[in-house]
Amino acid sequence: MPLKIIVCGGGIGGLSAAGYLRAHHEVVVLERGTLDFTTNDYGLSVVSNAFNLLQGAGIRPENLDMVVMTHLWVRNNKGEELRTVHFDTRARFGGASSVLVKRAKLQQELMRFATSSEFPGSPAEIVRNAKVTQVDAQAGIATTEDGRVFQGDLVIGADGLNSAVRSAVFEGKGTPRSHDLLAFITRLPINDIKSDPHFAYLTEDPASRAGLSSAYTAAGPQSNKRIIAYHTSPRDLQVLGYTSEKEFADMFDSLKTGIIKDIPASRVAEDLAPDFADHLVDLFRHGKIDAWRVRDITPMETWFHGKVVLIGDAAHAVTQHAGQGCNITIEDAEALGYLLRDATPEVIPAKLEKFMSLRKWRVELVARRSRELGNLQSDEDKTKEPIAAEEFAKAMYGYQGAEHFLSTSSTVVP
Repeated sequence: MPLKIIVCGGGIGGLSAAGYLRAHHEVVVLERGTLDFTTNDYGLSVVSNAFNLLQGAGIRPENLDMVVMTHLWVRNNKGEELRTVHFDTRARFGGASSVLVKRAKLQQELMRFATSSEFPGSPAEIVRNAKVTQVDAQAGIATTEDGRVFQGDLVIGADGLNSAVRSAVFEGKGTPRSHDLLAFITRLPINDIKSDPHFAYLTEDPASRAGLSSAYTAAGPQSNKRIIAYHTSPRDLQVLGYTSEKEFADMFDSLKTGIIKDIPASRVAEDLAPDFADHLVDLFRHGKIDAWRVRDITPMETWFHGKVVLIGDAAHAVTQHAGQGCNITIEDAEALGYLLRDATPEVIPAKLEKFMSLRKWRVELVARRSRELGNLQSDEDKTKEPIAAEEFAKAMYGYQGAEHFLSTSSTVVP
């Protein structure tokens, strides 16, 4: 008999998990909102380790309005080129390219993965406006704000950094932590800067020359201040400006949010203009600006308890600096799908132990590398040799999924 699995959260992690698990089990997704694929259309990178898994599962690249990532442009605070790195994960590591895409496009395609009859198994049931407020780990029960009760053999918490499911596993631990760091974020059409010679490298035919440009302050990579611009489609760019929180710290806390919208361009310039060339700061004058609080979660020993398991940001949120947040979430989902493919209720605890042995070391590698790149190292991090870029790339970009890893590696507990 198939398991009944309740997935809390209809984001990238929840819909990925539903897609992988529906092949063998009955899946219900509880989404707190309406799943509107037109709002909060932020861009992100789907690197080869995750894109390889999604392509293997049947995700259609043509539905994503994406660009293939080909370059990393590193520049100083004046916008002058320091170096250009060709970034071709398919050629170097096999498997798949890495792509840049808008979150909404990816989420919409993952909805097809979870619900379309084109994929194996029964379509997942999507329950919208079902805000989970309480979870009983022993009974496998998720209760929503309006009193609805959903019971399963397994409850998956894929409800993000501010997870309501987390307390059923961590019992008050694993709360998000901030680092006195935020990112101002804006989006703009490529055509808005096409006539500016400073950005010729970003605007020349993104279909064949797309990537990420990182401009450091005069202090170089050891500074927390930087401006990053990257493609999110053949027509659009997203720009981030990292700086300290200042007065926004109290606003984040009082509003209990990680995103504050409609920041004036003059406020962004106040922070960035002393350190960066005018043409870099002016990228924030083309559209609406939001402030993102940079947060992560202290690594925990386990992500499951009773009949509840956490995946993605709910379990192990990392900072954005290594570009792997959504990718390790997709890896989590694929691993659960593989490990639970033939599971019965009585073997779930053993399967979740196996899941931890497969996933924990990779997540910890990403978390540590992210802290290093963002200059946010813990005292323990500082006692260790930094992770070399090539070492990290080899460990991450050639990943081919749980089954392949288990059959070729001796690092996972049998």
